[in-house]
Amino acid sequence: MAIFAGAMSVSCEAVAAPLPEQPDSDIGYHSVAMAYVDLSTKPGIEISNQNGWTIATDVAAKTIWSFAPQGDPSYPTVVRRQVVQEAGAVVIKTRVLCEATKATCDAVVQQFEGLNAQASAQLKGRN
Repeated sequence: MAIFAGAMSVSCEAVAAPLPEQPDSDIGYHSVAMAYVDLSTKPGIEISNQNGWTIATDVAAKTIWSFAPQGDPSYPTVVRRQVVQEAGAVVIKTRVLCEATKATCDAVVQQFEGLNAQASAQLKGRN
């Protein structure tokens, strides 16, 4: 699951226009803190650090959770990316729970969309 590695830092200047608001997150947790506590104690979850972000990898579920570090403008934020098959294609489903400002959260979403595009290109190159 190395396709998820990438530099992660948030720059609010990168956001061109505000993204549509998503009133409810279907990430599976009500808060970033709840997600962190649950995942950090869950059997089968591998915890690592990449560029300051805490990464919780669930290989069995093909899911990677990325937690923003405390010094990052997007803190507290968690991004869940899961590799799934839809309509015969492999796709990366991304869900974000961001408790920072709207502009910063929009920057996180756009940054991960870019990482997903890179990962998708890598997956297509393997086929």
